[in-house]
Parts: sequence; C-alpha cells; structure tokens
Amino acid sequence: MCCFCTLAYLGSSFIYTLNSALISDTVEYGEWKTGIRAEGLICSSYPFWGEMLQAVAGFISIIVLALVEYVPNAELSENALFGIRNLIYIYS
Repeated sequence: MCCFCTLAYLGSSFIYTLNSALISDTVEYGEWKTGIRAEGLICSSYPFWGEMLQAVAGFISIIVLALVEYVPNAELSENALFGIRNLIYIYS
C-alpha cells in the first residue's frame, strides 16, 4: 500500500507543480492583455479558492454523514458504514 501511495503521489505532484508554475504565466498574460499587472490579486486568489474548496468538501462530508444517520461514539449501522465508504471513494 505504501508503494502504491508513493507512486500515486508522485504522479499528482506534477499537477500541483504545474499549477504553481502557471500562476506566473497568468500574471504575465494579464499584463500583456490589459496593461495592468495584477500580481497580488492573482497570487492571492489561488490559495483563497483552495481554502474555499476545502470548506465545501467539509460541508459535503457533514451533509452526507447526517443523511446516513451517523452517530458519533456509537456502534455504526450498515447505512452509516456504507455512507462513510462512499465518502472515501468519492474523495479518493
């Protein structure tokens, strides 16, 4: 499992690196197109939207757990286990 996860994260690291590299290209393109260098706005919007998406993911998790009637510190029902497993598959 560790070897599989290592390979999976090596593949996804390319995407994260590419996203970070494209921010500077976006700044340059925006300056070329409009004549205004909005580097601060562009560079600050990237982590802002990442945080917003994390908040949405947490909200969806809470809604799904409520729908499958998850009760903390109690024996999990089959419906709750099914919902938790589906959440894991969706987010993986």
